[in-house]
Amino acid sequence: MKSKKLMALLLSAGMTLSMIAGCQNNAGVDVPDTETEQEQGQEGEVTEPVQTAEGDTTIVYATSTFGQKFSPFFVTTAYDQEVVDLTQGALLQADRGGAIINNGIAGETVTYNGTDYEYKGMGDVEVVQNADGSVDYNLTMKEGVKFSDGVDATIDDVIFTIYVMCDPTYDGQSTIYALPIEGMDAYRGGMDSRGNVIFAAGEEGYEETDLYTEDQYNAFWDYYNNNAGADFAQEIVDYCIANGYNDASDSVAACAANWGFELEEGATAQDFWDTIVASYDSAEEAESVESAGSTRLQLTIAALGAEYETGVSTGEAAANISGIEKTGDHSMTVHMTEFDATAIYNMAFPIAPLHYYGDSSLYDYDNNSFGFVKGDLSGVKAKNTEPLGCGPYTFEGYSNGVVTLKANPYYYEGEPKTTYILMQESVDSDYVPGIVTGSFDIAVPSINDDVVKAIKDANNGELVGDSITTVLVDYRGYGYLGINADLVNVNGDPGSEASKNLRKGFMTLFSVYRDTVINSYYGDRASVIQYPISNTSWAAPQPADEGYVAAYSVDVDGNAIYDASMNEEQRYEAAKEAAIGYFKAAGFNYDEATGQFTDFTQTYEVMIPGQGQQDHPAYGVAVAASEVLESMGIKLQVNDVGTSVWNNALESNTAMMWAAAWQATVDPDMTQVYSSANAHGNGTNSNHYAVDDADLDELIRAGRSSADTEERKAIYKEAMEIIMDWGCELPLYQRKNCTTFSTERVDINTIPQDMTPYWVWYAEIHTMATK
Repeated sequence: MKSKKLMALLLSAGMTLSMIAGCQNNAGVDVPDTETEQEQGQEGEVTEPVQTAEGDTTIVYATSTFGQKFSPFFVTTAYDQEVVDLTQGALLQADRGGAIINNGIAGETVTYNGTDYEYKGMGDVEVVQNADGSVDYNLTMKEGVKFSDGVDATIDDVIFTIYVMCDPTYDGQSTIYALPIEGMDAYRGGMDSRGNVIFAAGEEGYEETDLYTEDQYNAFWDYYNNNAGADFAQEIVDYCIANGYNDASDSVAACAANWGFELEEGATAQDFWDTIVASYDSAEEAESVESAGSTRLQLTIAALGAEYETGVSTGEAAANISGIEKTGDHSMTVHMTEFDATAIYNMAFPIAPLHYYGDSSLYDYDNNSFGFVKGDLSGVKAKNTEPLGCGPYTFEGYSNGVVTLKANPYYYEGEPKTTYILMQESVDSDYVPGIVTGSFDIAVPSINDDVVKAIKDANNGELVGDSITTVLVDYRGYGYLGINADLVNVNGDPGSEASKNLRKGFMTLFSVYRDTVINSYYGDRASVIQYPISNTSWAAPQPADEGYVAAYSVDVDGNAIYDASMNEEQRYEAAKEAAIGYFKAAGFNYDEATGQFTDFTQTYEVMIPGQGQQDHPAYGVAVAASEVLESMGIKLQVNDVGTSVWNNALESNTAMMWAAAWQATVDPDMTQVYSSANAHGNGTNSNHYAVDDADLDELIRAGRSSADTEERKAIYKEAMEIIMDWGCELPLYQRKNCTTFSTERVDINTIPQDMTPYWVWYAEIHTMATK
């Protein structure tokens, strides 16, 4: 959970706006796994529905506590992001697999789960790879789009949006400015925020300057040295709670434990910071490794406010970003100096109204004025709590824990059928009971045994019934068992065929117990997967695809281990025989008379982060395999450890075998997780498998270099086969997220079909109706 593998803070990925620049993160992240994905909100009274006119309809959606930054520029929490998604529009649309739709204006048909779906959006994108290695993203905006106040939207609104997100003082989640857009560095140079300038000057003592006063200098360093550390630690606590590793009621110590640090109960955020620093040679090193998103510098500037956020001139700068070119009233080109397949997601720019968030009198494209004074985003931030956009709903207000949204009569796909959406703050444990009692119509509860029981109790034993309709959606990530090739090999050669066969012997035994154990642990809440990629990705192989095979289901000679006639016990025996074959091929000696290997002298270890309670989906898999291995004369020790022990072993690359889960990103780029550059403690230290394979590296580079989705899918399929051949990763399970609807009050025929993490309950909100 360290910054080198940091998950994006925005968890929502329901509509295109959730994939705007800055919400993407090319890294996966190892997590010990938890069933709780929801942040717990503050318990409060249910607000009465708004007073509606005759014929008006209302849907009440249960959610968690809002951060009240409902801005497409500065949103930070998943719950605020949902408000943004419902009130804003974006230039590009994504399909159910998260892939960008290139032809949204006319519409584009994409097959998902065997069904053809048509997708339309507010724009098109053409990707042109030039001979010199540069790339042009030619963007066209649909004509006739209006904001909810009736004002026409044009490409100037998108250009305004880009310049806000690329301003030298911008401190929101977007990282568009990090793309290799031509002229970006020249535009952003020569200016910085006052806080950054003070920080760069150092704390040796104030020297007279026009850029800041002595009082500003002293106030900055006082906060940085005495308060920012506690803020840094508190952000980690908030992160753990927001991402479901801890409950809202958990202490600082409990959250710190999930970050790999042990504190006494009652410890404060300052105590947490002091403990973090004590683990490193310097506070700076601690900060670089342990951040949950922000640095102490960023936290200091945010705490001290506008005068430290405002830009000050430090030198010469370009008047514009040369790579952002307006080509018409509804078209533009983004010119990048090099191609990167992941950049397409950053082209889904919000269409934010210049006349509302900016100053129309300050917009003159031809004279390099873009709707605000460069270096001063105070006017944009002033609208954080009152969004306006071209999305399906208009923001009517927030009070008493309720955001009220009203159907936008100007929405480009037509005015939504439901007049009001009330987004009601609540706590997760009240979501399902609230649907039963009529307080809520829709909720996305954290799914666990209690939630499943509550749903089934309301539905006479079923997940879908007369009271509640439940939709289970694959979680944007998956659980796995990993093996470190540097620690599990033959004769110190991790990449040899013998070493691969050794690891595949272990994986063959692990794999056969997945169905029984995962079904027992999760029931309806998870399914076994066969490839090291989330099923939610457009690049995930499907059972109908040519060459699709179950994980570790062939023997050392390439023959199928199982057939459809086998019962459970026969499958176990077949897996054992196949594992023996792999171990023999690895060079170990097998005594047929005793049924044991005679020269397995090493004790292997698999680390399960079950907190010593054996409460982990991988625990039963590991134990079952260890018992069979012991009968062969092979010692596999299953260690059920706390999160901190597990995390430290993973980060130090001392874990031989381990269980974890990845949170996936929308793009299937494999660089951070599998590139050789990040193995053996190098680079980002995120290739804990120690897979070091030149062919795999070449495929990873090829995947990043292609703009063709089908070509990339084939490349990643081949890459996954290499990963599996190394015997370093066994996909275990794909957990489910749960969305619940009131069958009695919501017209179930109007909810989205084939929901995914990228196509959530409100993806077709304009057509959703009540009964």
